[in-house]
Amino acid sequence: MSFHFHIPRLLPQTAQDQDVGIIVLTAVLAYIGARCIYLLHFHPLSKFPGPKLAAVSNVWYAYHWLSGRWPWAVEAAIKQYGDVVRVAPNELAFGDPRAAEDIYSSHDKSLETFVKTDIHDFAKENDGGLIWQQDPLKHRQIAKQVAPAFSQKAIRASDPVIHHYVDLFVSRMKEIGNTQGGISLANWTQWLAMDIAAEMAYSHRVDCMKEAKNSAYLNAVLSFNKFATMTQVLTRFPWLGFMRFAVFPVSLLGKLMQLRKESLASMHRRLSLQGATEHADYFDQLAPAVGHAGDNSDEILHLSKISTQLMFAGYLPPSDWYYGTFFHLLHARQALEALTREVRAAFTSYEEITPGAAQQLPYLNACMKEALRLFPTSASINGMPVYSPGAVVGGDYIPRSTTCQFSGFSVARNPRYFRDPLLYRPQRWLPADHSLYSERYSGDQLDAFMPFSQGPRMCSGKEVAWWQARLVLTKVLWSLDLEMVPGQRVDLEKNLKGWGYWVKPELKVRFIAVDRQVSPG
Repeated sequence: MSFHFHIPRLLPQTAQDQDVGIIVLTAVLAYIGARCIYLLHFHPLSKFPGPKLAAVSNVWYAYHWLSGRWPWAVEAAIKQYGDVVRVAPNELAFGDPRAAEDIYSSHDKSLETFVKTDIHDFAKENDGGLIWQQDPLKHRQIAKQVAPAFSQKAIRASDPVIHHYVDLFVSRMKEIGNTQGGISLANWTQWLAMDIAAEMAYSHRVDCMKEAKNSAYLNAVLSFNKFATMTQVLTRFPWLGFMRFAVFPVSLLGKLMQLRKESLASMHRRLSLQGATEHADYFDQLAPAVGHAGDNSDEILHLSKISTQLMFAGYLPPSDWYYGTFFHLLHARQALEALTREVRAAFTSYEEITPGAAQQLPYLNACMKEALRLFPTSASINGMPVYSPGAVVGGDYIPRSTTCQFSGFSVARNPRYFRDPLLYRPQRWLPADHSLYSERYSGDQLDAFMPFSQGPRMCSGKEVAWWQARLVLTKVLWSLDLEMVPGQRVDLEKNLKGWGYWVKPELKVRFIAVDRQVSPG
């Protein structure tokens, strides 16, 4: 008996296999070619100019978002192609202020007709809270519920809280601000804004300034900046969805759990204080919902989401604004000196300073507006994208389901609307009868500046932000002299990056207490 073993041979690919491969490759190339031809010449957006790569794929979009320079990329495209630019196969960016009116103020019975997209939306349980909420009806209901928290009465009632933390900031700067190495402007403006925001949202003291470090919540939030953008970009490439897990570090998962734990713990703590807080907070406006929340975990999670979003909205834009204003004043000594003179001439004592009194200082308001123009808050990074219902925007009909965004960043830097657009010139915001007014800027279109957006999604906390920021600037400049630590070269045009929110370049600053002691005789 004999045994025969069949040993398979590894043969070269047959001609038939090669033919199949060629057919598949040809089909793929033909599909790509046909799709490119369609997107470039027959797609409903084919008439709009823009980078060819952006028209045929999301690669252009992904590259500039991941580089942290998306606002500059859109600005450059608008300069090259005009006020309407195709920045992705089904997405347009607008650089005309009229488009902002058409997009964001278009509504029916107070419900926006251009519906918010799901950008940066991680609420996969169909609960977007307030800020992430896509459903116009649900958004309006929640916005109406929290609106009383932003009334003039409520804003003025918050004065003791704001004074407390601004006074603490001034005190801390007197203690440690005048060292040879100075202090980190990015860190301390962030801690000031975070302390105020947590207290205002749900009477929670995080003590960032007291401890001179990030709170656990803040650390967790900051960890998600680049990952949020990575997730957003990958949604444009469904076949790369698996990479979400590859780019998600294990350490980040722990921080995500920590963030959720911190938010729920803060919510339960705030629920236990119902009716026993030292002052009114934003959460008080949710009180009717609290009454029937009980042990309903979904309802508590919903309330937690809204409160956390209100805290985040109360922290991030103000921290950007404080940093941007101090940054530009320190790089424009004449403006800093003029503002310091105005502040110190307006008050004879520190105790006289109030947000209402600061509101009357024209040069202060001008300096703050100009800083916001040149260094807009992080909300400007994504341009607030929305879906067109099929409507006219800036004179052009935009097909239904097209993603639209207004680039306020490019408008604020466009010489068509602002002369010397990249220079810090507060005088452009002054009334003509002010001694520092300059005729040079009389042609500026100041109404093109819309840092808080408009329409149903306009920032509810606009007046709160102004109220706080004026007090911060006034009390700081009345009490302290500011100077940059020598030897630093920080250029926002090159050093600033933006993903989910800005990553502000480090700037070391000295805060020097003003000596107001009157010498004898």
